[in-house]
Amino acid sequence: MIAMGISEALGRVDADLERGHTYLAQQRLAGLIAAHPSDLTLRARRAAVHRRVGDRVQAGRWGFLTEDVTAAELAAFERAYRSPAVRLRALRLAGDPWRELSPEARDRYLTLTAAAKAETPAGEGEMSTLGCLGVFLGLLAVTTVVAVGLWTSIAYLIGLVL
Repeated sequence: MIAMGISEALGRVDADLERGHTYLAQQRLAGLIAAHPSDLTLRARRAAVHRRVGDRVQAGRWGFLTEDVTAAELAAFERAYRSPAVRLRALRLAGDPWRELSPEARDRYLTLTAAAKAETPAGEGEMSTLGCLGVFLGLLAVTTVVAVGLWTSIAYLIGLVL
């Protein structure tokens, strides 16, 4: 499949919207954002499509880093994604976009990242040394059982042949 440029893809998004195919437009924008996660104009376009169909949660999610997002959309996003850490992950960012943000969006983003960091205690989500050892021993036990079973099966088959 030949990759199309952003401008060509956005042209197709516009054509989809003119025909009333908002779902297809959303899918195209999702693909573009996956390929260009820090492009704020793509996020604003996706928020606008969700706004057009009345989906305040997703309009708040994709508009979170834009100036166009409304307080109602932000509130809907926060209600749907209660945890700051979950909201931060839902933004699907690659790197820190804060330098490209407007002052208002930058404050919103920095507040969210601070809340997510405060919510997750240091070391949470990391496995302890004892936990790693337990996983290793479990995998070793499973591997041993599989190896013994395979050896027994081969020995049985050889016994049948002789």
